[in-house]
Amino acid sequence: MEKKEIGLYIHIPFCKHKCYYCDFKSFANKDDVIEEYIDRLKKEIEEYELNNYEISTIYIGGGTPSYIDSKYIVDILNVVRKVRDRKHY
Repeated sequence: MEKKEIGLYIHIPFCKHKCYYCDFKSFANKDDVIEEYIDRLKKEIEEYELNNYEISTIYIGGGTPSYIDSKYIVDILNVVRKVRDRKHY
């Protein structure tokens, strides 16, 4: 069976400051909730069935994704990889 090609968008809604022209859902000065957001995001990703798809692109947007510690981005991508490679019987 040929896998359907998809792109993933992962939203990281944190910034150093909110730009006046930004229409995206994003937050400045909310560093205290970053870890909780990432944990919930990873749990949401785990609910999907990605092994039937060919992921051609992963878009990470926001906010300013580079604002958060890079370890969170690595964690998110590892969860995507784990879910994509998960075997279902």
